[in-house]
Amino acid sequence: MHENLQEGKMLTNMSMWVMAAASQDLPFLTVFVLGFGTVFVGLLALILIITLLGKILGRSTAKKAEQAAKAMPAQQPAAPVAAAVEPEPAPEPVVEETEDRQSMVAAISAAIATVMGEDVSGIRILSITRLN
Repeated sequence: MHENLQEGKMLTNMSMWVMAAASQDLPFLTVFVLGFGTVFVGLLALILIITLLGKILGRSTAKKAEQAAKAMPAQQPAAPVAAAVEPEPAPEPVVEETEDRQSMVAAISAAIATVMGEDVSGIRILSITRLN
């Protein structure tokens, strides 16, 4: 019976705690509304600033474009093309084998020297064989 009294007391304390928390909903709602309102007003201010800057810069760009158009002489329109001519394929570039081979040997030598931790002049490569 003594335990029942303590549980009843505990329930009463819990209900008082719940009631106290419920009575503080007003400050919570106030903070909530003020927070959302501040963010909303800030976003509106950013939209306004970006829009105004876009209009200001757009006007100055349009003025510069008009001035550039006035400064350039009028060009004659090109004559219409009667038939479309297909361009010839470009010839394949001629690569000298010696230059390509020398650059390949230099790259391989530099890679080997880097891995070995030595200077390129400190190593000697006797042959290079391609592995497929």
